[in-house]
Amino acid sequence: MKHVSHVPRVTLFPFLSVLLSTMGVLAFLSISFLLVVPDDAEMPVMPKRLQFEWVGAPGYVKPIFIRCFKDRVEYYNMFENREYTLSLDQLLDQLQGEEPEFPAYLVQLAKLNKSIKKQFGNTEYYPLILVYPDGVLTTELLLVVIGQIEGLNFGLEPMLPHWDVPYQELEF
Repeated sequence: MKHVSHVPRVTLFPFLSVLLSTMGVLAFLSISFLLVVPDDAEMPVMPKRLQFEWVGAPGYVKPIFIRCFKDRVEYYNMFENREYTLSLDQLLDQLQGEEPEFPAYLVQLAKLNKSIKKQFGNTEYYPLILVYPDGVLTTELLLVVIGQIEGLNFGLEPMLPHWDVPYQELEF
């Protein structure tokens, strides 16, 4: 006659199923990451050019970028189709009335916006001041000038030092 022993048996089935499931999920994730990451991700040949978009801005608003740095202001004059760079000293001279080209450009821009609104009622050229971390003082000077021009709407956008926004050439 056989004697039945009552020794408790330990089954490994739950442990093995959890182990195999975990290994399967990890294998799936590693294969997915290999397929998603491009081959040249380790050594980019050329830095990618960022495309900036206005999210939430009305479609009739066209940006005019004005970049403010510690020692200069860079802007695109859409009437002359040319980029300008003003040193801080030149900007101060223009604010004191010596050949005020930049303030005159802003006034001309405000007049253009008013005439377009009267004729068509929809397009507006919008000065967007891009403020770099060291260009806060330059921005404050620029805001004093823009504040004196009636009807000129503008925007401020904080920028990081390594960001670069290309100027947008506008044609009439």
